[in-house]
Order: sequence, then structure tokens, then C-alpha cells
Amino acid sequence: MQKNTDSPAQRRRKKDAVYSALVASVILAASAALMLYVRAIFLNGGLGSFLLLILSVLDLGMLIPVWILLKKRIKEIQGGEEDAAAEY
Repeated sequence: MQKNTDSPAQRRRKKDAVYSALVASVILAASAALMLYVRAIFLNGGLGSFLLLILSVLDLGMLIPVWILLKKRIKEIQGGEEDAAAEY
């Protein structure tokens, strides 16, 4: 296993990974907010309202895996797996 070196390439990959997770989180949260807004303004109960509620909760629930994957990605970057793979 390669020793942890905080090279400029690793810092860039970490920054890109965090940026990607932030963008995904904003998109998921905005999508959920839009569905909840449409549900509140245009639907007064019924199946459509229920479906939008479920879909918005699922969107918000997808935030958890995004941040778990970010944590794993940061560990991979720090561990040097990409640097080692680039040597082949």
C-alpha cells in the first residue's frame, strides 16, 4: 500500500469529489423542494399528492448515500489507490 502523500493531484481530486457531492445534494434537495411545492400548491390530496410526497422523501433520502460515498471516495484518494493504479 502506498504511503499517504498529499500531492496537488490528491488535493484536486478531493476538492472535485466534495464539489460533486455538493452539486448532487443541491440538485436532490431542489428537486424534493419543487415536488413538495407542486404538491402543496396544485394538489389537494389523492394519489398524485401521495406519489409526490413519496418521491420527494426518496429524493431527500438519496442525500445519505451521496455523503457516504463521498466519505469512501475521500478514503480512496487518501489511500493512494488512484496513484497506484496510474502507474500501470
